[in-house]
Amino acid sequence: MSSEPAAVCGKDSGEQSAQHKQSRTMYPRVFAVDLHDVDGDRFQDSRQAGFSWYVLTTTLLVSLSVISIGWSFGVVNVSKSIICQMSPLGPGNTHSGEFPNRIPFSNSAWTIAVGILAVGGFLGALVSGAISDSIGRRNALVVNNGLCLAGSVLMGTATTAVHFTLGRFVIGIACGVASGVANTYVGEIAPLKWHGFYGSFFQLSIVIGLLFGQLAAMHATGGTGWRIVVAFPGVFSLIQIALLPLRVESPRYLLKAHHINEARHALLTLRRGYDVAAEWQESLLSLDVVDNNASNIRYHSDQWSATAAAASAVPANDQAGATALDKNDSKMTMKTKGHKTVDDNVAASSLTFAENMPVERATHVSGVWQTLCGRTRDDLRHLMACCIVLMVLQQLSGISAILFSDSGVVRDILDPFSPLSAPWTCVVVCGTSLPAIFLCLACVDRLGRRALLLGSLGGMSVCCVLISAGLFYGPNSMVMAAVFLCYFAFNMGAGIVPWFIISEVIPSYSLSAATTLCCSLYWVMSIAIGLMVPLIENIVPQWLFVIFGCFTLADFLLVMLFVPETMNCPITEVVKKHSGNIHVVVKPYRRLNASGSIGGTSRSLLELFKC
Repeated sequence: MSSEPAAVCGKDSGEQSAQHKQSRTMYPRVFAVDLHDVDGDRFQDSRQAGFSWYVLTTTLLVSLSVISIGWSFGVVNVSKSIICQMSPLGPGNTHSGEFPNRIPFSNSAWTIAVGILAVGGFLGALVSGAISDSIGRRNALVVNNGLCLAGSVLMGTATTAVHFTLGRFVIGIACGVASGVANTYVGEIAPLKWHGFYGSFFQLSIVIGLLFGQLAAMHATGGTGWRIVVAFPGVFSLIQIALLPLRVESPRYLLKAHHINEARHALLTLRRGYDVAAEWQESLLSLDVVDNNASNIRYHSDQWSATAAAASAVPANDQAGATALDKNDSKMTMKTKGHKTVDDNVAASSLTFAENMPVERATHVSGVWQTLCGRTRDDLRHLMACCIVLMVLQQLSGISAILFSDSGVVRDILDPFSPLSAPWTCVVVCGTSLPAIFLCLACVDRLGRRALLLGSLGGMSVCCVLISAGLFYGPNSMVMAAVFLCYFAFNMGAGIVPWFIISEVIPSYSLSAATTLCCSLYWVMSIAIGLMVPLIENIVPQWLFVIFGCFTLADFLLVMLFVPETMNCPITEVVKKHSGNIHVVVKPYRRLNASGSIGGTSRSLLELFKC
């Protein structure tokens, strides 16, 4: 284990080391190890915690809910001819037992059945924050998987168009809830140093679901095999219902719900082997509480902190000073030969945090309108605007027109030559985007969020120009190459960062409101794009990607000017630096040479990406 913590928010290692030493004096030392193993020089701050198998396996388990989202979108992208019998009296309307091989659909009924998933997603996203705040992030995912299982059963047993559409609507609600709760849960359990890595699993799971959902649907060619394919997300739900209760709840949620002992246990489980005192105090600072509740939380948490502080105060060479932990004492009293008990010191130690804790505000979850208007403990208008812009313009970049072969540029180019070319090309596009996501996983916590967003959006803008030029003047090969490059660039940043940056810039007391709003807008824009793209294709098809290119370029400029860098930055630092009304965050060009001559161009460009 390295003794040097990684740089935080662009600070050099010397400054960060000094800051870490100062934090040792500010916070009582609390260790996720046996007390007799405590050595003040061995353990790092948990905010610099490294890779954790426990967090990884929990993230992979939660990602099954997100795979269901991609699967539900992808499975209908290529299966229209397999599921639908466009005429009730056609020869394909045969029965296998109690279930027909195909379901009678009109063109409009099939369009509604496909699009109603996004409507359900919008409704699910609207209630995701309230559900996760009322029963917890983990428990909300468990309950939501019951809803996903019900939707899968409805689709798998459908005998009519209405029956199938109802199943799509139910599973759409489950997808909407999962889009909000999964990001919040992973964002709150991930260590700061690896936050981008674990947050990137959301987009990875969507692409995997799209890819394998389309492949499974294309191979379900006979009988009622398509029923197994459309109902397969129920298998993911059963796995999560069985295993998710074995994972810990989010410590930040437990603190917000005043479950102090459970929060302590969850944090120690997630950060075993690290000093968690500073992270514990930062979690308390991110709450919006009144003096009575704050004192209650503070009293119990300081008892815990003081216990470990007393343990670490024992001299290492004092072999006679045997430390004994009375495990049967609910207050976890520490008794040391030649030292006072911890209970004697709790009263004094509990005053430190009491003087700094806000006392004006009641315990509540800040609503969407309060957060948007800046009527919370911290003025979050700028940060909320950044999250909204990133989420909305992600959909306006035109990715839906690339991916879905029923209405998109891929169909228009390839369908005249072969009816199966467009679906297979969509599968290949999803497959070739996986290297981009893995590359982003490796770089997101090294290069930073701004660098990936600007590089991704810049590449997409160029690709939109190439696609538009190809649609106007040809050849089609240039259009297809640009389509592949555009989706590759999308998954290098623009498709990944907006999902997890919300939990990096919004404190716990407003996180559910922010997630609810951003995810709801995502599903609304998904509906809007689904309605607008066919309309634009019928009127001015060559200009479609000119419009998308303009939105992408606007997103590039907005990120460059307004979106802050959050890599390795605690939420408290981000909020302190960027609270208030909307403002420009990019630093102006500065003369770096003491003589006044112009210099340092490379560093100025670096600051543009990492301001």
